[in-house]
Amino acid sequence: MSDGGQRLRRDAREPLHERQAMPTSAHTGAGMGKIRKTWAIPIAFGALAACGSHHGSIDTSPAKVAPGARELRYEGRFDGSDPAGPRFEWPGSAVWLRFTGASAKVTLSEHSLETDEYGNVAHNWYDVAVDAQPAQPLYATEGVHTYPLAAALAPGEHIVSLRKRTEAYVGEGQLLGFELDHGAKALPVSDAPRRIEFIGDSITAGFGVDGADGSCLFSADTENYAHTYAALTAQDLGASQIALASSGAGVYRNWGGGTDNTIGDLYQRALPTYSTSRWDFSAWKPDAVVINVGTEDFTSGDPGHDAFVAGYLKLLARVRQNYPSALIVVAIGPMLSDLWPPGAQALTRARSYVSEAVGAASDARMKLIEFPDQDDAGTYGCKSHPSPATHRRMADQLTAFLRQQLGW
Repeated sequence: MSDGGQRLRRDAREPLHERQAMPTSAHTGAGMGKIRKTWAIPIAFGALAACGSHHGSIDTSPAKVAPGARELRYEGRFDGSDPAGPRFEWPGSAVWLRFTGASAKVTLSEHSLETDEYGNVAHNWYDVAVDAQPAQPLYATEGVHTYPLAAALAPGEHIVSLRKRTEAYVGEGQLLGFELDHGAKALPVSDAPRRIEFIGDSITAGFGVDGADGSCLFSADTENYAHTYAALTAQDLGASQIALASSGAGVYRNWGGGTDNTIGDLYQRALPTYSTSRWDFSAWKPDAVVINVGTEDFTSGDPGHDAFVAGYLKLLARVRQNYPSALIVVAIGPMLSDLWPPGAQALTRARSYVSEAVGAASDARMKLIEFPDQDDAGTYGCKSHPSPATHRRMADQLTAFLRQQLGW
């Protein structure tokens, strides 16, 4: 859909994602000044601050950590055009806070962008970790709220992280700051030594991965980027990550056949639901880029050789222009099948088209990988999307491939 340069919103009356559930035999998903290199945006908010005492009273007010504090580590694409705090939409967007004290809270603004397929207003979910251990996930509600992240911790230094589970069309978040115990302070967080960028569709976004089986519908409750092959691969390799993944986004055409806001269009944006949003590609340079797209193009049948190959070559050229020295891994996804759509021979044709595009690019730092058909795993997420078992298998394959190619 086109918005004439304004905000994009997926219409809840239209099909939300690339296909309906099917029998398991036929499976086919800028700004202000920089803080630090882990930010992908120019931004400069206030530093750590705490309220002062009044009239000689004992000050017990919490210590405030502003969203622009240099001690914070950000991972992902954030837009810094609002001085109140950075806005973000892409799945996997994350922030780390290292601090002294026994507790930490975060203040977020949440704006829902769609209704799920059960008729409920969808909101963002976040994974929380305290001292590298999973904690209670955070469910954001509409508007501005302060949420507890950690409490009753032992004396000393601690670190908390917050990572967005859900994709852009679920909702837009904005980080407005943290609260610590009175007298506590934020401490610097070191960056990861390796970097991977993932470009994908619903598979990479984690659509339905937490669903019970292939029959459930789209819900923010079952979408979980942390359980995807992308997040697992980055975790296995100790790499920081950026995920540019949107359900329904194709190379030449999207789910349903539309050609506006394909993955090549979204790839250029800090906030993908804003057509005028732009990303500063000089702010974050990955060691490797993994591209797993093209499944959506085949959901309405064969997209056509010439159009698909031309679209893929355009995307590859854009990625290479932005990252001249990165390893580019082009993947053929696990949902492609010659059984669906009927007569499309989607897997055979996609394999041929993608291989031709990679060959035509004539790039020694561009490699092809094919993930096995997910039917071999025997389990499925919502609407026949990859299950945790399939994502784990994909991650193991990709991790080994990247280790071999990059010497990691």
